[in-house]
Amino acid sequence: MKRWKQWGIALACVCLLSGCQKEVQEPKQEAPIQQKDHRVSLTFTGDLLFEQSLYDSWDGYAFGDYFDQLKPYLSGDLVIGNQEVPIAGEDLGVSGVAFSFNAPDIIASQLADVGFDVLTMANNHVYDRGYEGVCQTIENLEENQILPVGIYADEESADTICVIEKNGIRIALLAYTYDTNIPFEGEYPYVTKTFLNAAGQFDEAHQQMLKADVEAAQEQADAVIVAMHWGTEFTFALNQAQQSAAAYLNDLGVDLIIGNHPHCLQTMDRLVNQEGKETIVFYSLGNLVSAAAMVDRASVDFANLYEMGAIVNLDIVLDGETGKIRIENMEMIPYINHFDVNYEHFQLIPFKDYTEELAMMHCQRQYSYNFNKAWLQDRLYELFDRKVRLNF
Repeated sequence: MKRWKQWGIALACVCLLSGCQKEVQEPKQEAPIQQKDHRVSLTFTGDLLFEQSLYDSWDGYAFGDYFDQLKPYLSGDLVIGNQEVPIAGEDLGVSGVAFSFNAPDIIASQLADVGFDVLTMANNHVYDRGYEGVCQTIENLEENQILPVGIYADEESADTICVIEKNGIRIALLAYTYDTNIPFEGEYPYVTKTFLNAAGQFDEAHQQMLKADVEAAQEQADAVIVAMHWGTEFTFALNQAQQSAAAYLNDLGVDLIIGNHPHCLQTMDRLVNQEGKETIVFYSLGNLVSAAAMVDRASVDFANLYEMGAIVNLDIVLDGETGKIRIENMEMIPYINHFDVNYEHFQLIPFKDYTEELAMMHCQRQYSYNFNKAWLQDRLYELFDRKVRLNF
């Protein structure tokens, strides 16, 4: 009995000692810190073509309520449009006719108030007021905190890649035109950049220029966006230069191409190169600002389409883990540039709010019964159905 008692005491001591000892724990493995994504929302518009009827209808060149219904959609962290005409001021002659354009100084401040942060200016009208017009346009935009892209007062500016850093993403912006209406003098070869030769061909020399620019942009930025002033006016058909240049830019690995110049909407596409890199292309966003009915250079149907354009809103996302760029939340907002038979009461009206009653009152309706909401909506489906989310 005594022996069992001794064994019991010994066992109790062992248990007591075991209970007093701390368990040896394996060191905790720290969970890897997940790098968060960075995101920038962008808004793109079509051509801002300030024509004479707008000036005639405005009091002192003031927009009035022209942009009011569309302004809620100009909502991105960066709002980018194509300024089709110089803003060189009254001293150089305001004009909205005869293919020789120039806007008054006040247009720049009003575009800033509407929400524009960037205006691409590589287009065929950039030299309509010569080198002085180029310099004055740059000055007017910069004074109003709008960044001009594709227009340059000196060679150093032309050789500098435009990079904007927003929300932790560096975005490079490049801009090119097929040509200019007025050739610039030999002493100013840098005022804008053309991507075609004198014969209208996308040749080796211009391909190498784009390649050098894109590679420099990729070294300095996370995303590369290219604005292209290209295509044939008043048609849905893409020309060879558009297709070749778009494919080449996709091969170079740009992220997004925004086209302008045809004065009507054209389709969009997702190009994928041999490395699997996707480039989203909007071939034309049509007009944002314009003021002409029954354009004499267009067929009746494309004169109708002169009055319809679109805004594109999308997000550029920089993946925190891979460092790669992707595009999300892409949406297209069509609208009608509305005005009556007297070329008055100009309004930019989202297509979802446009009615058949309004279409009947539009100046264009007197020239074409096809200018009606159903016909215009069918054209939107023809161009974009199942390609991009349409807001209407």
